[in-house]
Amino acid sequence: MWKKLYEFIIRVLTLAQTSARHDDQIEDLRQEMMHIASQVNRLSDRQKSDRELVKLWVENQLLKFERRLPPASSEKHESPEVDD
Repeated sequence: MWKKLYEFIIRVLTLAQTSARHDDQIEDLRQEMMHIASQVNRLSDRQKSDRELVKLWVENQLLKFERRLPPASSEKHESPEVDD
């Protein structure tokens, strides 16, 4: 009977140690997840900013290109005459 009681106490202590270790690991994982979530948010904000910069760059290039085009003629829809 004492042997069973001793084994039970050892088992309870082992489970308590294991539980404490798991609690520490869970806390570490929570902190790591918070760090990862922060990085994801930062990357998302950076990508949003980069997309906005690309959009502005494209608009700028289009405006520059439009300025280089010659003015439209008054005869827009007439086809040029071709001599055979």
